[in-house]
Amino acid sequence: MKGAAVDVRLLGPDEAEVLANVAPDVFDFDVQPKLAEEFLHDPRHHLAVALDGGQVVGMASGVHYIHPDQRAQLFINEVGVAPTHLRRGIGPRLVAALLSR
Repeated sequence: MKGAAVDVRLLGPDEAEVLANVAPDVFDFDVQPKLAEEFLHDPRHHLAVALDGGQVVGMASGVHYIHPDQRAQLFINEVGVAPTHLRRGIGPRLVAALLSR
């Protein structure tokens, strides 16, 4: 297990390179750099990550959902935490980071 301090934060539009070092089983599939850039440059898409050192050990993705007859809503699409970092409160911290947006 890595160090105890895990930093949780939202990624900005020019931070796709952070996703070059992802622990196994955080995402369903390997991160594709071009898709990561497109996702992060869309202002309605949000990605919170948990970093242990320089490695992404958790993520939560969300989308602002807009509809003609409803207020905007945040749809939390997915939350993933590396098996090595489960049961450390990372998932709730990731969701809280998305909700702060």
